[in-house]
Amino acid sequence: MTDRVDRLRDIYSRLGGTSEFTEPQQQPRGAVRSDAAVDRDVRAVIDELRAESDFRTTLSADDLVAVVRGFHAGRSDAALADALGVSAGTVFRARMNLHLFSPADAPPELDPLVRRLREGESVEAVAADAPRAAVERLARLLRAREAARRVNYRYATEFADLLDADAADHELDRQIWDDRRALVDAHDD
Repeated sequence: MTDRVDRLRDIYSRLGGTSEFTEPQQQPRGAVRSDAAVDRDVRAVIDELRAESDFRTTLSADDLVAVVRGFHAGRSDAALADALGVSAGTVFRARMNLHLFSPADAPPELDPLVRRLREGESVEAVAADAPRAAVERLARLLRAREAARRVNYRYATEFADLLDADAADHELDRQIWDDRRALVDAHDD
């Protein structure tokens, strides 16, 4: 078998005039991608997510890229809303659709409400004991987290990979992704 491979390699080398048989598939180490290239790739991930989940928003594709970039830069919904000229609620809904979650989305003092919603109580029942807007926001958050979990947080991980988010968070995301992939592979075998 090795003789055949060597002969084919020689033929290919003579015909092609090159001794390399594969194309590089990754950026060289230390290469910095342009903002336009990163934005294009972020937009492609957003388009894929939109096609998969069919979410609707009044924000343009460029605005959604700005939301992803702003989130990974640590900007608040209010700051992003001011920059985009929309409400903070619109930015929050876009973040939920994009599977971008922050610890501030469900502060510890709302844990009892989160627990009740997870146990299956209706928004109306929980809203009888708390502000309806807060309960609806938590319900949206829980639905979005469930949707992200169903796709193994793939989109959030892809955004982090593209934007080189905080190294510790990125590494944690990578570990979660690798663990989930290993479990899926083990289950499929």
